[in-house]
Amino acid sequence: MNETVFVERRFDLNGGELLVRFLTPVKAPGGEFQCRWSIHWPEGEIAYRACGEDGIQALTLAMQAVHDRLLESEAYKAGRLTLWGQRDLDLPPKLDDRTALPDPAASRWLANR
Repeated sequence: MNETVFVERRFDLNGGELLVRFLTPVKAPGGEFQCRWSIHWPEGEIAYRACGEDGIQALTLAMQAVHDRLLESEAYKAGRLTLWGQRDLDLPPKLDDRTALPDPAASRWLANR
């Protein structure tokens, strides 16, 4: 399994930093792509992986998983976790029922093309 850091981001946490890393997505023996990620909390590191049909999907799902973890953290809820002094952590959110619904106006526009 590849251990190469693909991208990382440093968030502001309590006047210090919180490091998040995404490793290079790799094709697993089963054929799916896996992207390992880690959050380096002061209490210790947590690490998981996300799987996708290709490397882009695996990386996107990993970023969404990290985003969810950070938003659910007590540090974020208390306003102690930010990025560049802002609450927006600038990671892709998971799609939910509201954001996954098609835009009726866009659907009409596409149908008339």
